[in-house]
Amino acid sequence: MAAFKLSKEQKIGLFSILTLVSLYIVVNYLKGKDLFSNRNTYYAIYHNVEGLTPTGPVYIRGLKVGTVETIEYNATNDNFTVTMKLKNQYAIPADSKAQSYSADLLGTKAIRIDMGDSGQFLGNKDTLATSSQGGMIEMLASEFIPLKDDISNLLSTLDSTLANVNSMMDQQAKDNISQALKNLNATLANTAKVTGTLSQNGPEITQIINNVKEITAKLDTGTTSLNRGLENMAQISDSLKKADITGTLNSLKGLLDQLQNPDGSIGKLMHTGSLHNSADSLIREIEKLVDNINKNPKKYLKISVF
Repeated sequence: MAAFKLSKEQKIGLFSILTLVSLYIVVNYLKGKDLFSNRNTYYAIYHNVEGLTPTGPVYIRGLKVGTVETIEYNATNDNFTVTMKLKNQYAIPADSKAQSYSADLLGTKAIRIDMGDSGQFLGNKDTLATSSQGGMIEMLASEFIPLKDDISNLLSTLDSTLANVNSMMDQQAKDNISQALKNLNATLANTAKVTGTLSQNGPEITQIINNVKEITAKLDTGTTSLNRGLENMAQISDSLKKADITGTLNSLKGLLDQLQNPDGSIGKLMHTGSLHNSADSLIREIEKLVDNINKNPKKYLKISVF
């Protein structure tokens, strides 16, 4: 049997076919199409497909399960038919929705399948219900527009307030504020000088503080002695409180009354001059006797020797 040989033209034709097939597979792979797996086709009807493009991703709970194949405009109904290719391993309940949403801040949109809970499932080439979610920029704009109005009103109010304050402040008030600021600057300068002086005199201040500590310690020691003295005073006060001072004073007062009574024995002695005169006369007689004895002792003293 003769060997099968290809002519030069046949080889060129076969190589071209293989190249075209490979190129087709690569292009579809880059578009996200898997030509070697079974996929189902689903349709979704939208009134606005802004940001949605063919080859866009389709997600189920964050997992990419397919791509957008085509987007066609229906002039009769004024809407768009979006064709999606999804892997057939995912069963989609009949009440599921294909929601168009913003995938990034640039406005690029994708489709996610919000799975329903129906017991019936969609088949190949069935149509899903749809919903749309506003773009992130649109949502941010809707939030910031009221805030912008509030800021504008606040700025207008602040401008009016500042204008009223300026109208109320005459030249005298402005001069007073300027003088107050000058005084404040002078006060701060004096404070800085005082701080510098305290920093220079730090050792002396430290010595004063140590002296105060020593005095405090001595006062603490003296306080102990003072407390003991106060305790002794308290004991004496308690003793005096218990003593019958009133009775003693009454007795002393009675004694003084008796001494001052001229009718009493002691009173008569203290108030009668005769006792004094008699004592004075006795003393004089004794002095005369002593003088006579000194002058003439033999007359009064007799000494006998045995």
